[in-house]
Amino acid sequence: MRFARVACSVLALVVAGLASAAGAQEATPTGSAAVTAVAAGFTNPRGFTWGTDGTLYLTLAGTGGDSAGTIDGVEDGIFGGPTASVVTIDVGCAAPFVEGLPSGNWRDAGWIWGAHDVAFLGDDLYVLSAGGGTDFGNPDQPAGVYRVEADGATTVVADFSAWSIDNPPLFVAPDYNPSGSLFDMESDGERLWISEAVGGRIVTVTPQGGIALVADVSDGHPVPTGLALAPEGGVYVGFLTALPYVDESSKVIHVATDGTVTDVWTGLTAVNDIAVGPDGALYAVEMATGNSEDPPYAQPNTGRVVRMTGPDTLEAVVTDAGYPVYLGFDADGALYLSTPGFAPDDGVGQGALLRIDISGGEPVSLSGADIPEDTCPGSDTGTPAATAES
Repeated sequence: MRFARVACSVLALVVAGLASAAGAQEATPTGSAAVTAVAAGFTNPRGFTWGTDGTLYLTLAGTGGDSAGTIDGVEDGIFGGPTASVVTIDVGCAAPFVEGLPSGNWRDAGWIWGAHDVAFLGDDLYVLSAGGGTDFGNPDQPAGVYRVEADGATTVVADFSAWSIDNPPLFVAPDYNPSGSLFDMESDGERLWISEAVGGRIVTVTPQGGIALVADVSDGHPVPTGLALAPEGGVYVGFLTALPYVDESSKVIHVATDGTVTDVWTGLTAVNDIAVGPDGALYAVEMATGNSEDPPYAQPNTGRVVRMTGPDTLEAVVTDAGYPVYLGFDADGALYLSTPGFAPDDGVGQGALLRIDISGGEPVSLSGADIPEDTCPGSDTGTPAATAES
């Protein structure tokens, strides 16, 4: 199996760490006025965005399926199916907006790929689909960029699976998939910027579907994840880094439109996403901190959101988060955070999108947040897990 060299270590992370995360979710919270569950009861929530009319769109990565993924005709341990989706959220309830998107589930490790982000380019909404391709068990649905049509159907604009096979990274990691591992997507109004994590590539996609490699940063396997548009042009890029997620080994770089790479912010840990806040500062989501160099590596309920205070310094604004994934800011300047990045039982019904008021000047601890298990009980659209498995 292609993943044999990394499966044992990742599996140790998931199995050993998630029991504590699940226990924390069942505990009675103390409550925090700074934290609001915009919606909860999701299955594997990922990136999100707002339309010009204020509609909130959220991607759900799904749970994979029963179709075995293969690499060179050999099963790779991933099982796919059309269970990823995009929902809209209103008053705590989710309504299906796009369904039937590809999802891949590496069951032995607990990692799931699917719809990972959404962004508007002009008046059109685009979905970053990370779970497509033969290697993810979805041979008829590639990884790449999908445009959402007026009737809710999708059109493949950029087939990243095909492009990636023809354009492999300079360094091929042991856990690399030929279709790539797409993670984040940002629109600059003319094109979409996309990070490909395991392969270490930053690419752009035009509305016509043209894919261009801007930077290959695969050397050393840094695992680029979150993106944020840079005021000077190009994008900022954060890194998850590979196991064992050594504290302060991550950073944020700037990738210019000509591919020039410059360090911007160092001393970070296991970065999943980044954003430029309404105050002009850079913010980063750290998946877990205080990590160990031995299994289970990432420590549960130690994730943070941090603000840049200098080229190698930071301050925490959100603490005690359970493997947080994506962040963003709404029109009022409130911070939104999706969580968790992975969970036991395929993450079914365990996800939430949180609104966090960080204006108080002190870090907001999620250990005291009153987060319900489901903000829309009794409604099919309020429990996207059911939608994902239908």
